[in-house]
Amino acid sequence: MRFICLFAAALLAACSSQPQQTANYLLRADIPATSGKQLAASTVAFNAIRVATYIEQPGLVLATGDGRIHAARNHQWAEPLQVSLRRFLANEVSAASGMDVSATVLPTTASRINLTVDQLHGDGQGAALLVAYWEVETGAQVSSYEFAQSQTLASDGYDALVRAEEALLRQLAAAIAASIKAG
Repeated sequence: MRFICLFAAALLAACSSQPQQTANYLLRADIPATSGKQLAASTVAFNAIRVATYIEQPGLVLATGDGRIHAARNHQWAEPLQVSLRRFLANEVSAASGMDVSATVLPTTASRINLTVDQLHGDGQGAALLVAYWEVETGAQVSSYEFAQSQTLASDGYDALVRAEEALLRQLAAAIAASIKAG
């Protein structure tokens, strides 16, 4: 009898499912890498970058309706979003504007970009949403801007959500680039 119980326990253990692996996503600009190039003294830089508390966490976020959100346990950003946004947007704004935009304020910085990301999540209806506000400070002059767009996911799943969020962030970078060129 003891043998039968041990055998049954071994069978149950063998049939149990494996824990789901965590997928980590990097937010990186698609800018060609260069080596040994001296960076120009940037006159434009990202200053403050604020991210809404509900998205400043490792898990990708879905709004499920009725004001509820779900943060994924097994689909996470590989690094804090505030950190990766700074690098991603500095590279993308540089590419879109044709200007060297620094991820941090330097002594040569004349214009500072302050950014607030208010919403960045999937909407539960097959789209990603990005709402952001930014200011460009040049001396005593401050110009304010807003961005609110959604992007339909190309397919189901978190991989598609990340690709749609990256596309929205590139659109935001283009809008920021236009604002610093106009100012």
